[in-house]
Amino acid sequence: MSIRAGGKDDANGLCRDDNRLDIISNILKFTILNRCINAIDTLLNDKSSIDSINIEHISIDDIYEKFDPEHVVFAVYIKGIGEIVLTLLLVIDVEDSKRLASILLSNTIDSVEANELATSAIAEFGNILLAGAFTNALTHFTGFHINCTAPGYASDSLASILEYIVADSNSTEFIYADGKLSFMMNKDLTLHISVLIPSEDAKKLADAMFR
Repeated sequence: MSIRAGGKDDANGLCRDDNRLDIISNILKFTILNRCINAIDTLLNDKSSIDSINIEHISIDDIYEKFDPEHVVFAVYIKGIGEIVLTLLLVIDVEDSKRLASILLSNTIDSVEANELATSAIAEFGNILLAGAFTNALTHFTGFHINCTAPGYASDSLASILEYIVADSNSTEFIYADGKLSFMMNKDLTLHISVLIPSEDAKKLADAMFR
């Protein structure tokens, strides 16, 4: 597994401090390993693993430079509010979303592509994963109490989805951490569990590990 930190300096000094970025990467790794993977493996009857965790600084002005605006994905996203604010995302390539829906529905439908049942199944999968397993692990690990909103979902470019989330916030500078997961049996399936967090909240999240 690789962990890569990147991005420019921000006003909070977060990206100048590689230790904080490493901590956030490790928090993401911990929450996925300790709760999410168990939930995923149970729901999909498979064995998953973390391929990589990437983390970088983004702003509303450079989203379309950092993320391909032509690459369409399916994403389930949930906003966490409380002592810190963040958005949790399950991001899947469109073709992989069809495979995931087929697995979740045990291949009981002929056309996954435009089926409302398939979309609902993936949204519920994301809700269990993000609002349940991930948030519980994050709260347990950091001590921050977080409440989750109802899940939203979209089929669009990741750049457009992130722009929508960022525009709905009071912040302009963010840390985006992305964990890529692969599977033992469904080798052609890849899932991404991601966190978008305002830089100031990311700093609080990292600093909590020093308490």
